[in-house]
Amino acid sequence: MDYLKKVDEVINRGRIIEDLFMSIYTFTTENISGYIDYFDLKNKSLLTVGSSGDQIINAYNKGCRDLTLIDINPFAKFYINLKIAGILSLSYQEFQIFFFRNIGLHKNYNRFNRELFNKLGNALISIDYDSYYFFEFIFNKYPVDRISDYLMNDDEDEYKVIKNINNYLYNEESYNKIQKILGDIYFNYINENIFTFKSNQKYDNIFLSNLCSRISLFELKELIENLKNNNLNKNGSMLFAYIWNTNYNSNEEDYDLYDIYKMPAVRNWLKDYITDYYQITGISDILFSPDKKSDLVLIYKNRK
Repeated sequence: MDYLKKVDEVINRGRIIEDLFMSIYTFTTENISGYIDYFDLKNKSLLTVGSSGDQIINAYNKGCRDLTLIDINPFAKFYINLKIAGILSLSYQEFQIFFFRNIGLHKNYNRFNRELFNKLGNALISIDYDSYYFFEFIFNKYPVDRISDYLMNDDEDEYKVIKNINNYLYNEESYNKIQKILGDIYFNYINENIFTFKSNQKYDNIFLSNLCSRISLFELKELIENLKNNNLNKNGSMLFAYIWNTNYNSNEEDYDLYDIYKMPAVRNWLKDYITDYYQITGISDILFSPDKKSDLVLIYKNRK
């Protein structure tokens, strides 16, 4: 299969710049729990990026049943199915052992262990056989450290953060709740680059995660305009920027930063699209300053 040849290339060669989007984000790097309640998701449709799958799992937990994930990474679908199978088959403690890079302050040496993979295998086969075959292939062929280093993105937050930013992982009670309902989840997967995405399918909500940090404000404006005109329903909402450690009213003009962090320019350049913004508890705040609200989300609401 072509994707097995591709994963061989990625793991054997090691990650180089061309493979940046071929690595799998194991968990979200955003505080989804901090912003998800600003969106009307129950029985609504959602288009989202995010190869970790946390966006769709958290949205499903909030009642969203029409889910579409778009990602340039062909491996993302396999990993999301693995995570869903893990939730359905593993206890709360087993899930953490299998998926987390670290447990507490210590490296997790049991990550992706064979015993737990066998335990979730039947669920994964029933969800998607290609996903099972993919992980059966790489878990047999490569040691865990090599898979983690070259296939999984190393941008994984600490144990405590991951549990706080995902409603379904917050504690054992929340995990058991999602475990009971996740068996019916279905998501449409589009393996495309969202910047060249051409579709007239309409959605009630769109989540663009932190794509804003990788592009210019001009490119971001074009992307918002395209999705607004072609893909956002009337009264729909689009989260088009997740920005870490940023205050909306900042007047800093540090030109060493990505464009999206230059707030005076952002407020001016995107003034027609910022209909709402929210300061939420930041990733770093969870660890160090729980009373602060330092991450920022920018939202466009289609009120026409």
